[in-house]
Formats: sequence, structure tokens, C-alpha cells
Amino acid sequence: MTLFWIVAFLIAGLLFFLMEVFIPSYGLLSIGGAAGLGLAFFFAFKMSVATGFVILFVALVVLPLEIILGVKLFPKTPLGRRMMLPAREKTTAADRVGEADLSAYVGREGVTVTMCRPSGIAEIGGRRVDVVAEGTVIDNNRPIVVLRLDGNRVVVKEK
Repeated sequence: MTLFWIVAFLIAGLLFFLMEVFIPSYGLLSIGGAAGLGLAFFFAFKMSVATGFVILFVALVVLPLEIILGVKLFPKTPLGRRMMLPAREKTTAADRVGEADLSAYVGREGVTVTMCRPSGIAEIGGRRVDVVAEGTVIDNNRPIVVLRLDGNRVVVKEK
């Protein structure tokens, strides 16, 4: 077996392992990668012990590097951008309303942002709050008033 075939098996095995990271093949690509690397190691050690250790060293260095770089760089490629979901906006502490803040909303007025059937979102005092409508469905962009708190639920009715 020539050095060309040993390097070809090594490259094929490394490519199969890289593809396994991105393509769900239920382990078939890993089997192909293991077979390619196994054949490269077998024929390299059969050629000479020094060649075998060089091929083993190359595989041990390149395999983790290609997986790490592939995971880091793939989302930035055109194909990766099409396959990956966009990043979510992070919720900040200012977006959250704690239980202590909820008592201040009783009796205040606001406007529904989403339809409340019975739960939805309303803007009260310039902040978005999860609310629950009392009794009926409330359309969006309707004036509401906060009636009471039921635990951590803000109960509202249409004004």
C-alpha cells in the first residue's frame, strides 16, 4: 500500500467524522470515519512503525481541531447561516417584573399588547406585564384596569 492511499484513508476518515457533527446520520458517518482511520492506521503501521506513529499523531491533532473549528466557524458560513436558527434576544433584568413589583399595579390602567384569552400581555405604566383577563376575552390594543393579584397572576378587566 502506498503512502497516497494511507493519506487518502486518513483524509476520508477525518472528513466523515467532521460530517457527523453536522449531518444526523445516526452513527453511519462515524462508522465510515472509524473505518477510514482504522485502515489508515493499519496500512501505515504495516508500512513502518514511524509512518504509523506519524499518521496517528496527525489524526490525534487534526480530529479535535477540525471538530472545534467546524463548530465555531460553520454558523458563520452561508450554508451555516441558512441551517442555524438566529440568536435569541436576551431577557434583561429590566424586562422582568418580580412579585414585590406586582402589588404596585393594582388599580392602575394600561393597554393590552396581545389578545388576552384569558392570559396575555399588557403594557401598564410603560412596562410589559403578563396578565390574566377576568371572565371574558380581551382584544389587543384595548384599555384595561388591574383588579387584583392572585399569587403571581395579575388579573385585569376591560375598562
